[in-house]
Amino acid sequence: MLIATLNHNLPDLTDNLVDQLKRDSYFNECELMVLDNGSKEPLAKSTTHQVEQNVFFGGGFNIVLDYFLNNTEHEWLYFLNNDLIFHGPSFLKTSIENAKASNADVYSPSVINASIEQCHWKQMWNWGKGIRSVKWVDFQCPLIHRRVLEKIQHFPDELIYGWGLDFYTGCITEENEWKTVVDDTHTICHLNSQTFKQNKIDIGVNEFCRNAETNMNSFFLNSQMNSLYLSLRQYGQNYNL
Repeated sequence: MLIATLNHNLPDLTDNLVDQLKRDSYFNECELMVLDNGSKEPLAKSTTHQVEQNVFFGGGFNIVLDYFLNNTEHEWLYFLNNDLIFHGPSFLKTSIENAKASNADVYSPSVINASIEQCHWKQMWNWGKGIRSVKWVDFQCPLIHRRVLEKIQHFPDELIYGWGLDFYTGCITEENEWKTVVDDTHTICHLNSQTFKQNKIDIGVNEFCRNAETNMNSFFLNSQMNSLYLSLRQYGQNYNL
């Protein structure tokens, strides 16, 4: 398994994520990729790869994806936000075991935001229902099988800000009848939006969100995925059990 994360001017959080991962005995069976995404501050000590300019979440994911497909033979990619908190020494082991046991092609732990406001996409909440089949997962910590990534090959460049990668993957898995799950027995805490909250990025949050939303909607509107994209949005907003 390749474990990957991006860092942009948050070296302490990135190194903390890696320190948490190293508690897990399964870590020694994995490869780690820490991509520095155009930081102006000192690099995280755990950095393995670096690009000079910030290519945002979408561009960074494509760099990781290219490396995964063309330089490794790993079966799984675990793409983690660098501002995640989890407890105990078995995060990786539990994730891969539960993904395989549920025959998932895309897997995610359920997510608790470290704030009053929780994830906008309600299928990511912990519903206390075990491992649930869902139509797509928000990309906070997706564990994705190689067959899905081989089908994707490269995320559309229009999605450089990162918004829409999860919908795009959801469209691919739905079209191919591949299984996606969220695990209520395995929950992580997401500090969320730390790059903006700590003023570590050279773009305002309103401008970023406007650009990301516009690019995402424009891409799907002009694609054959638009109807499915709109249904996946509605699914995440209205999810209930």
